[in-house]
Amino acid sequence: MRLSINTIVGIIVLLLVLAGFLAVFFAVEKEQTVPLLMVAIANVEAVILLVFLITRGVLQPLKDYRKVIHKVGEGDFTVRMKLGAPKEIREFGQGLNDMIERLEHAQEREKQIERLKTEFVSLVAHQLRAPLSDIKWALDVLKDEDMGKLSAQQRSVLEKTVLSNERMIRLVNDLLNVTRIEEGRYLFHRELSQITDLLLVMVEAYKPAAARKKVEVVLELPQNPPPLLLLDKEKMELAIQNLVDNALKYSPAGGRVTISLVYDTKGVEVKVRDQGMGIPESEQKRVFEKFFRASNARAKEPEGTGLGLYLAKNIVEAHGGTMSFVSKENEGTTFSFKLQIK
Repeated sequence: MRLSINTIVGIIVLLLVLAGFLAVFFAVEKEQTVPLLMVAIANVEAVILLVFLITRGVLQPLKDYRKVIHKVGEGDFTVRMKLGAPKEIREFGQGLNDMIERLEHAQEREKQIERLKTEFVSLVAHQLRAPLSDIKWALDVLKDEDMGKLSAQQRSVLEKTVLSNERMIRLVNDLLNVTRIEEGRYLFHRELSQITDLLLVMVEAYKPAAARKKVEVVLELPQNPPPLLLLDKEKMELAIQNLVDNALKYSPAGGRVTISLVYDTKGVEVKVRDQGMGIPESEQKRVFEKFFRASNARAKEPEGTGLGLYLAKNIVEAHGGTMSFVSKENEGTTFSFKLQIK
């Protein structure tokens, strides 16, 4: 018959107490007070030592288990618990190890599914890129009237088709950029650049789209330009473009989109503020997630990928910066990012 640790401990403590009582009894019978005191002290010391050893044997594994559980909570599923503890605690540890192993397998399956999704998206995007480019070339030929004069009605239809084609090309490019980010192939080619020049060019490019929506685009720059920044201009332009696209898309007619820049000795901050419908507070934690679109945004504009903010944040962070936002429903949203001056 196997005895549990608790039973063994109980027997030892009982024997120590019994031995103490017997020693005291015989010492009293013979009127030996000094031996009585010595036996009592020895008995107490033995009990204290035993309790210390038992406590150490129980509490130390629990401390180790707590460390393991903390690591699992941080997403590390490779850790395991050591099982050299008393039976009850060892069984608890084995159960936790089994659970951690199941979590690790689930995480691996999720990663594999995500890899397959990424490969599929990349394949589809590559296959779409060539025909979309051919369509764009054909539309440009028609638009330039190289194949004959266009009537007003034909030009109107053509312009709508051009916009749809451009939207599809942007979608394909966004999908390809996302797959490159996830595969670590989104390369940056930085050079010293003046970010105000980039903003000036962008505002000019957005004037036609803003005029069609009857939205005013305002650029606020400091009197003196900030120091040059080490930027990949093409990708930084894409990041800001995604912010301005959203601001224009969700701004009402007669609204205003304000692009501003401020700086100090530590860094530069760019803000894009709109007077649109804002983001529901309950959904704001998911704003930078891939493919996420707020419920009110989907209701207003069914078309959209939910990739723009994900890409913008990744681009800014790749430049060593940070991106954030403040938003209030029915009042508007301000997206901002900060870049360090080095």
